[in-house]
Amino acid sequence: MATSLPIDQPWYRQVLLVAALVGLLVGALGLVYLGVTGVAFTGIFGEPRTEAWSGEWWWIGVTAAGGLLVAGLRMWWKTPEKVPGGVAIIESGKVDHKMAPSWVALALVSAVAGASLGPSFALVMMGGGLAAWVASRRWVGNEDARLYSTLAGIAGGFGGAFTSPMLGSLVVSELAPVAKQKYVDALLPQLIGAVVAFGLFFGVAGSTLLNSFAIPAQEFTPWQLVMGVGLGVASSLIMIVFIAIVKIVTVAGAKLQNALVRGVVGGALVGLLAVALPLTIGSGNNQLSAVLDSAPAIGAGLLLLVLVGKMFAMALSLQAGFIGGNVLPMLFVGGTAGAIVHILIPGIPYAIAVAAMLAAVPGSVIKAPIGLTLIAALSVGLGPVAAAPVAIAVVTAYLLTAGLAALLRARRVDVQPVDA
Repeated sequence: MATSLPIDQPWYRQVLLVAALVGLLVGALGLVYLGVTGVAFTGIFGEPRTEAWSGEWWWIGVTAAGGLLVAGLRMWWKTPEKVPGGVAIIESGKVDHKMAPSWVALALVSAVAGASLGPSFALVMMGGGLAAWVASRRWVGNEDARLYSTLAGIAGGFGGAFTSPMLGSLVVSELAPVAKQKYVDALLPQLIGAVVAFGLFFGVAGSTLLNSFAIPAQEFTPWQLVMGVGLGVASSLIMIVFIAIVKIVTVAGAKLQNALVRGVVGGALVGLLAVALPLTIGSGNNQLSAVLDSAPAIGAGLLLLVLVGKMFAMALSLQAGFIGGNVLPMLFVGGTAGAIVHILIPGIPYAIAVAAMLAAVPGSVIKAPIGLTLIAALSVGLGPVAAAPVAIAVVTAYLLTAGLAALLRARRVDVQPVDA
């Protein structure tokens, strides 16, 4: 039977093999990276603390020293002032394998120093960098082979990150610059890379990077679809506030011309926020578990301060020169916002509020609605019907944010893009 897959081409069969090998390697590298950063971060900052002003004052020295070290390394390695985020790299379909090692090293130092950024960037660079290196030597001039293998490496990097290996492939495939008629051609290597990496990661760690949250789900009702619209609007407003915060911090940071000074000051401010609001430190994964387990005891007022503080911590981390991903911190912001909404409006089920905003806050700017919906639904434990409000929230948030940005640009208002 005829098939549209280029499986009869030797280069494509080689891509499938490379996808499996890179998946194995990046699964091992991901374990090492997350193990080192996790142990070091916990050794310094301990387990998540939910009380205000319960952080240690010496944390400020750690984050300031981290900012200085990262700034110095960036100068030594001649790192560009603007480093693209993980999502931007996936959308381009290109990874600079020559820069990958130094960028991963900077991300590692940033994570250990307490930057309010996640590991997604390092995982993208490790998987994509390995695959791009192979492609640069094996398939010179074959653009399809280069793109498919690079995307497979990136999907492999995400293999152990989410609750299922298909989710990493789905997010990558939604963002990747692949023509519709070649979608399946590119997806199969991604699935192979992600499954192999997931098998190794889960087999050793016994868990995935993104935690699963034990939140009781109520019976689905049609009114929850309307709730999805409202939660999507709220998520878009949160993203707009974050964009404004990034703009404010960027303008203020530009007044510090010296990169070393900017690193120290920005790092110190990240540490000061962590002292006042310890839940703002780090990627936000374990901190989100603490929030969702104790939200009523923490209270809506303190959670709102944590929400705003986290957005400032993310913006300050980037301005200080730290390197990392915004996906996990955005998931923290969304999940925390969902907990606040449920506390203030108990009629909105906890699971729906958390899952919808968990997906819709990052979904306001990341063009991966299906992947984000499934990540949130599976993390919270929603069934296929109950996931419908989550999808509605994601679509609403993206359309509203994109529409507002287009309107502002039409009026010649500078809109600072959020690079996840």
